[in-house]
Amino acid sequence: MERVFPGWTIMEGAGGGYIAFRAVLVPLGGGLSNVRCGATLAELYVHLEQEGCPPAMRASRRQLGGKASSARSRR
Repeated sequence: MERVFPGWTIMEGAGGGYIAFRAVLVPLGGGLSNVRCGATLAELYVHLEQEGCPPAMRASRRQLGGKASSARSRR
């Protein structure tokens, strides 16, 4: 399953895994990455999807261990 992430170039890493880098770099300090890595394409896709989330949502996912919460899970 190959997915497309506009603005990113994906390549195989020299030591294994996969690397994605932005075609146009973003400024530091904005909460976005210019380079993301993953051991598998599936893992890399998850990381790239996180780059598309608003910063507040990324922060909440990190606090929850990468899992989205629902109203039920907080009760």
